[in-house]
Amino acid sequence: MRLVAHILRGCGMKTVESGFLRFPARRMGSDVKEFFFISGLPRSGSTLLSGILRQNPEFYADISSPMQGLVTSTINVITGSENNHLIDEARRKQILRDTFEAYYKAVNNSVVFDTSRGWTAKTALLKDLYPQTKIICCVRDLPWILDSFERITAKNSLYGATLTDDEARQTVTTRCDALMDVKKEGQVVKPYYFLEEGLLLNPDMIFLMEYEGLCRDPEDTMRKIYGFINKPYFNHDFDNVEYENEVFDRALNMKSLHTVRRKVTWEERRSILPKSVWDKYAGKEFWRPTQPKFTEQYRMKVVV
Repeated sequence: MRLVAHILRGCGMKTVESGFLRFPARRMGSDVKEFFFISGLPRSGSTLLSGILRQNPEFYADISSPMQGLVTSTINVITGSENNHLIDEARRKQILRDTFEAYYKAVNNSVVFDTSRGWTAKTALLKDLYPQTKIICCVRDLPWILDSFERITAKNSLYGATLTDDEARQTVTTRCDALMDVKKEGQVVKPYYFLEEGLLLNPDMIFLMEYEGLCRDPEDTMRKIYGFINKPYFNHDFDNVEYENEVFDRALNMKSLHTVRRKVTWEERRSILPKSVWDKYAGKEFWRPTQPKFTEQYRMKVVV
């Protein structure tokens, strides 16, 4: 279990002795934060949503963090160890909660929104750790998601985008197919299936935020989100929402991937996808009210 202790120390945790193992000391008092989560599909407004939420001085939100991977790795280390049986459920929960607290220790805000596309595949875990937590899932028509990736690719023509392999980069069709290919670890299809899994297992945890709804009527959408997480509404300035993370984007060779325009508006535009690609992926938005068998059965929260 030295590896577990190493992981915990690397997160900045204090530990206490307990038999063969060392466990994180409990934090008491106001340092304990309230956690919510942002997930869903890429290119669907999660960065814009974070930029809006950050205006509230009580809230912290940002682009994807390493927390989902860190939590998964910690569980795997504990489960695969020879001392697995010595760590009961209560201790496992405390280790994982303290991992969150340690990662966000430098954040002074009382409410944290952690972002990862993978959280919708781990709704049961999040409910175990934080029974009252909620997940805001950003969604959008699949063809428009692919179109958005294509526009970013066109803006970075001097670089080889890292979201697809060399073979898939050749044409718009192969790039889009790769993003929707499970075998190629597609960056769109994986969160698409994660979302389906989360909605089937724990629909009451999830609020579906349509990208178009946020852009067309940001105040109405944000009021619904505040109501869903049971927080008093904050008067946001939707004419002055700015966010960028060029360091992160340069690492992906995709400049402006997470750059948000100042004013929240909806702009009509023409798609740059071939009709064959558009038609191939259109109409697969299973979460929409137009898919009554799914939405009625699982009581999903939908922004319309």
